[in-house]
Amino acid sequence: MQEQRDYLQAPMETKPSVPQGINVLSILSFIGSGFQIFGAVISYFTIAYSVQSLPETRKLERSADMKPFSSFFKWSADATLKQYEHRMSLLLVSLLAAAICIVGVLQMRKLKKRGFAVYTAGELMLPVFTAVVIDVWASLFGFFIAIIFLILFAVQRKHLTQ
Repeated sequence: MQEQRDYLQAPMETKPSVPQGINVLSILSFIGSGFQIFGAVISYFTIAYSVQSLPETRKLERSADMKPFSSFFKWSADATLKQYEHRMSLLLVSLLAAAICIVGVLQMRKLKKRGFAVYTAGELMLPVFTAVVIDVWASLFGFFIAIIFLILFAVQRKHLTQ
């Protein structure tokens, strides 16, 4: 029996669809990158207000009631001053890291393997920079989130072909 063709219909080429795991992770990464951009801009403009409140933090550091927490107050004040000193470089690195993550995710959505390497570089850029410029303790949460997403994307690498 002969197969019938509909010559009026254009031939349909189906692109390989994005696997659901990569789709969900990419949406979460887009949201996270958006928060990172928003947070970096807000932090750039509000860090000066945090520096203005440092005398009160220094008073708490020296008070007898807060003696068990004095090292935390000292660390917090020092980290705030470092963040203020490096606010422009932190803003630029945050924006660049978010942009690199977005580029990497877009490549992974096209099932390209190099997207994972690009995403990894973008994901680790800000925590490493923060650890070097401010303090390792200030970057721990960033490393934690980065490692979680890198592991989740690494599990999905089996879908990346090119």
